[in-house]
Amino acid sequence: MTDSTVIIEVIGWFSTLTFLYSIVIPRRVRLHEWGMVTSVMTGMYGYAHGATAIWVKWIIAFFFHLYMWQKIRKGSKAPET
Repeated sequence: MTDSTVIIEVIGWFSTLTFLYSIVIPRRVRLHEWGMVTSVMTGMYGYAHGATAIWVKWIIAFFFHLYMWQKIRKGSKAPET
């Protein structure tokens, strides 16, 4: 195995671990931030393996998590009175 192959496989395993972590943490705290990190790593892994469907799906997931994170963040700020 070459070094680049090992690095890509490590990225793939970290992607799997961050996904699993994001769904088992209590109350899914920071779910969408973890989703953005996971989508970037999975996209890199899928692109490196030439799996177009995987990295395209994770690009879409990245923007979904970014949208939801921003929406929740704006909604959590209390309006000033």
